Amino acid sequence: MTEPHIEFEPEVFSSTGLTLLVDGTAQSHVDPTEPRRLFFEYVRRIGHVLDAIRPASEPITAVHLGGGALTLPRYVAATRPGSVQVVVDHDAELIDTVLARLPLPADSSVEVLIADARDALVTLAARPPVDVVVVDLYSRLDAPAFVDEVSFMAGCLALVGPGGLVVVNVADAPGLRRLRAQARALARADPGAELLVAGDPGVLSGAEEGNAILVAGPDGLPAGLEEGLGSAGPFPATVLTGHRLDAALWGAC
Repeated sequence: MTEPHIEFEPEVFSSTGLTLLVDGTAQSHVDPTEPRRLFFEYVRRIGHVLDAIRPASEPITAVHLGGGALTLPRYVAATRPGSVQVVVDHDAELIDTVLARLPLPADSSVEVLIADARDALVTLAARPPVDVVVVDLYSRLDAPAFVDEVSFMAGCLALVGPGGLVVVNVADAPGLRRLRAQARALARADPGAELLVAGDPGVLSGAEEGNAILVAGPDGLPAGLEEGLGSAGPFPATVLTGHRLDAALWGAC
């Protein structure tokens, strides 16, 4: 099997931004001089969720399933100093390449585990609960099949403590098949959890391919999150909760 080609491509809009490419496919974007700057649309939306979990600048605990260029761990370390984070990624070569080119700040408390995400859930379940689990598991453009499984989503939900959230990046084709599968898995894992989906209107209508974020709160969602995601950008989003979300995800079934 041919080893993947890993490279960093300079961003055209900034002299300091870099895009991580694996076999020519963009996997992550990072600005090492300004980690608060989130370039990809879906990453910015996840950043808005992370901003809403606790009051501004207050440290949080986080698990990131999927590492990429460690963009979101860098963001949390910059916006919430003192946060404790764990990153899980199965690709040791990718992580080694990223850290060699872009080391994490010395004062960031970020632990990196090289492991399969399913296996890591068992290990992490023995640790104290966290505030948020971010699920962003892709190899090139493909997600592992287990992200659609109830048992996997239940394992993610089990890691969060009171008021905690699970946030999932869902890259989908027209028709929302992947988003529907993962939302159903979360709903079945915890029928009482409150769900929210945010993304480009064309994507959430099922007409276009693209990314959406799926948020689950076993104890509910942070106050103002729905309104904030709708207006915070990078451009206006469709935000679905409650009956509107049910109609989008289950109405066509």
